Amino acid sequence: MLLVKLICRQRKSFSIGKDYTNQVSTIVHSDTLFSAICNNIRKLYGNEALEDFLDILKGGSKLKLTSCFHYIDIQKEGKYLTTLYFVPKPSIRFPFDKDSQIFFESNPKLFKKIEFVSFDIIEKLQNGEELNFSNFVVLDDRYLLDTKNLQSLGWDKFLEGDFEANRKEFEGINERISVYSITEEQKVAISRTKKDSIPFTWPKMTFNVSDYFVWHENNEKTNYTLTPGFYFLIKEDKFPIELMEKVRAAIILIMDQGIGGNRSLGCGLCDEITVIEGKNFPYHSLIYHQNSGGYMNLSLVFPSLNDLKKVKFFNLYDKSGYIYSADTRSQRFNDIKFIKEGAIFTEKVDGRLVQVASEEFAENVHKVFKNGLGFYVNIGKLEEAEQ
Repeated sequence: MLLVKLICRQRKSFSIGKDYTNQVSTIVHSDTLFSAICNNIRKLYGNEALEDFLDILKGGSKLKLTSCFHYIDIQKEGKYLTTLYFVPKPSIRFPFDKDSQIFFESNPKLFKKIEFVSFDIIEKLQNGEELNFSNFVVLDDRYLLDTKNLQSLGWDKFLEGDFEANRKEFEGINERISVYSITEEQKVAISRTKKDSIPFTWPKMTFNVSDYFVWHENNEKTNYTLTPGFYFLIKEDKFPIELMEKVRAAIILIMDQGIGGNRSLGCGLCDEITVIEGKNFPYHSLIYHQNSGGYMNLSLVFPSLNDLKKVKFFNLYDKSGYIYSADTRSQRFNDIKFIKEGAIFTEKVDGRLVQVASEEFAENVHKVFKNGLGFYVNIGKLEEAEQ
């Protein structure tokens, strides 16, 4: 397994499109990531190498990608301390302890706003442990932390002492933190068919660097800096070594070729890409955990009809748009629906690649594939109802 981090210091804006709620997507879905890798393989090595890559995947070789989720690098007094990695909030009933369940029932909107959970939450779900829920384990309204994450942020002090005093100081810190922001820009496009000028607005997501400080009892303060970005995981079990080297090169090329839309306007680029061996990923064992219970998908999944009975809770993700290749950018691909990340499965579902080009385009130019191969993490025993 490999961990890939997109380092976003100066180049940190992305235009990924909209999700099923018509909101700007804040993650890079696995099919978009897959398309970027395929296009880069073709740029670097030609059509034949890309065909070899796709043939191996269609033949059942085990190369699977997660979508790109958020990480946050933490610096303490200017020195790197650790990284928090997040995945989508599972569509399950969370096993809160007694006090946390009472707090949850009194503050349902706080929980509803949460989009992501740290990997330490997943670890507790796998182990069947109860979770803590309060204001102090929610970062930027969208990220649920485990109590063990609080020490890295300097927030462990808030779990002790006077609740009201802690709450006021914590809210002051949280107001200074913004992991990402959504903005819109006014642009003019040229019609693909009539060549007319068409004014439009397009949204983009931008990662933000946040600085804050925490006061201590001795009247001293500690400064922290949070730097977010994207990461994704790759399982390359039984995948040919020579092709894997080409995949690595294609991933590195994303740094300058970009990913997602509006790349000519500066979106989709990053400052650096690091590829880390899976054994050095602190949550490596969680990915390969095979305990009983349910599974959450970390990628888009296109299941077979027979596999639908294994899907317990889910949302659909509609994919539509234009083919992006060296041959054309004016041909639409067939609309398709995936199981969105964060769904719950009773068993792992393989999923598959889906050919989405029209019959005419596939026959006369080339086929176009969307990646619906499943990548999962175990989340332990499933409760009967979701929150």
